[in-house]
Amino acid sequence: MYILGYDVGGTKISAVIGDGTGRIMKKITRRTMKDYGKSGITDQLISMGDELIKKAGIEKVSKIGIIFAGPVDSKTGTIISSPNIIGLKNYNITDSIRKHFNVDVYLQNDASASTIAEKLYGAAKNFSNFVYITLSTGIGGGIFIDNKLYKGSHGMAGELGHMVILPNGPICGCGRRGCLEAIASGKGMARRVIENISEVKNSTIFSDMNPADIDAKKIFAARRAGDMFAQLIVEETIYYLAVGIVNIINIFDPQAIIIGGGLSLEGEDLFHPLRLAVREEMKSMKRPVRILKALKNGADLGTIAITQYNE
Repeated sequence: MYILGYDVGGTKISAVIGDGTGRIMKKITRRTMKDYGKSGITDQLISMGDELIKKAGIEKVSKIGIIFAGPVDSKTGTIISSPNIIGLKNYNITDSIRKHFNVDVYLQNDASASTIAEKLYGAAKNFSNFVYITLSTGIGGGIFIDNKLYKGSHGMAGELGHMVILPNGPICGCGRRGCLEAIASGKGMARRVIENISEVKNSTIFSDMNPADIDAKKIFAARRAGDMFAQLIVEETIYYLAVGIVNIINIFDPQAIIIGGGLSLEGEDLFHPLRLAVREEMKSMKRPVRILKALKNGADLGTIAITQYNE
């Protein structure tokens, strides 16, 4: 059984061919034609799918999965709103794809899809209760309760990045102040560096860097190089993340917290101090909750996993 999967983002679209075991056979990536609206995106998906099927040397696929960076209605196959691509609000993206390929098409939010991938193929295989957190440009996640993805009353559960950690802190994209995403995401880390002008001037690394080029990866690298300002930013970020994670643990009492996204690629430079900080922040509410690294290719596998998961 061959499965075609799409990861539709504001900058790029990835398409993969895989199977039900989570094996990825072929992959292509293209720049998102986001200025062409509904028809442009749909035509792009169809052409990429046709190209990939040909490259894989197969006649057709059995199922198609589409994951999208934004709120979706997975039951109807509709994009509810589109923060990064104009013109896709309330758009049923699955209809035209289904008609062209003549197979069932599944749609899911990207963070929820990565959560499902962890359950089927990753670190959460043996957990019935876990929380997945993606730490990237923003912060999102997904929640499994009793072996079932928890979606909430409006299908929008898992917006973990929008819990307030720092009242009266910086304004988040959602409009609130001090959200976890605003202070501990990759974008939030870079903003905190750029806003501390005096510290940047004294930094041996950041003082020579274009502010537009500063990102989380460079901040962690600067810390490893001994830059004290970078050390402070990373320590603050880990503290904020630990507070957020302990809030999640106290609410859901999961077996594990699984962390993915670009920041997770920092490996033990992130995970070791984060585990220590979480343990300290739990105070008298300590319990055995594992903090684990997510699949490296969770997004690709998410496009496959959503076709295999029975809600």
